[in-house]
Amino acid sequence: MSTSSLIQNAMSDNLAFSLMARLHVILRRQNGRVTDIEYMRVNPGYCRAILDLALELPNQDLHDICQKLDEIYFGEDGLFVTPPPSDPVINRLVARKQASKTGLLVGSRLDDGAMANIATMPAPVLDHNAMVDQTYIGRLR
Repeated sequence: MSTSSLIQNAMSDNLAFSLMARLHVILRRQNGRVTDIEYMRVNPGYCRAILDLALELPNQDLHDICQKLDEIYFGEDGLFVTPPPSDPVINRLVARKQASKTGLLVGSRLDDGAMANIATMPAPVLDHNAMVDQTYIGRLR
């Protein structure tokens, strides 16, 4: 996914958030209906149900908002239609480097035994004194 498409998606998401806030206020005032804006942003089924509910009401502002939200989320290049961007390359490289350091990397993939080892690895013990010693706070430079 290119940078320009990521920027476009972010702008569409911001516009959708403001439209959903307006939708929420109108539905609350007219119907007493409370919506969850954050859940609308991530769940296409809930978003579609709220848009359908709003379209049943005789309010032209709601219809305009629903039309815009439908285009943003369910249109040809909608946010629910396009796949989310993959992890940045740097995150994948760091994960690969950590797996190779622990000897869990076989070829370019983690084997099943390695996955079991990862699941059973004990969490590192964090020693507060060791953490303080590594910072400049509390000691002279």
